[in-house]
Amino acid sequence: MLKEQRSTSYIVAALIVMGYIFYRSTFIQSAYVLPAVMQSLFQSQPFTALFSTFTFQYGEQLVSLQALGYFGFVAFFGNKIWLFITYFILAYLWFIGLSGRIRGRLVPGVVSWLLAVSYAAADEFHQTLTSPVFALKEDVILAGISISLAIFVSWMLTNSKKTRN
Repeated sequence: MLKEQRSTSYIVAALIVMGYIFYRSTFIQSAYVLPAVMQSLFQSQPFTALFSTFTFQYGEQLVSLQALGYFGFVAFFGNKIWLFITYFILAYLWFIGLSGRIRGRLVPGVVSWLLAVSYAAADEFHQTLTSPVFALKEDVILAGISISLAIFVSWMLTNSKKTRN
């Protein structure tokens, strides 16, 4: 009974994270911007020489220090790191929640991967309705990598616990 209640708590937490992701993607974003607090922290623009060595294409956008400016460049990576962490947490919660309800070693991972990746794709579609500049298949791929890593880590942790018990 306690295991079932705990898994329900994880599933509810996953739904809350999904609500947060939906809420966050409803804002129209015009550009990568850092909050004023972060701009004051990075006022001296540390690592400028290192950042200037990176130039790559992300979707149809050129990402470089010259193209985005220092604060835009840092904000771009901040947004992508936040996307990675958010979907990692979402997949972890789905996996742990479903592991308490679905028997087997592989099925909870597959179901939680499908749920999280489908939600990432649906969120990008939702962004086409609110902010077409930021709806990118590359974000779904980045989320998919994060989700896969989260499920692998979760699977390893739960199997190591089962082995010890």
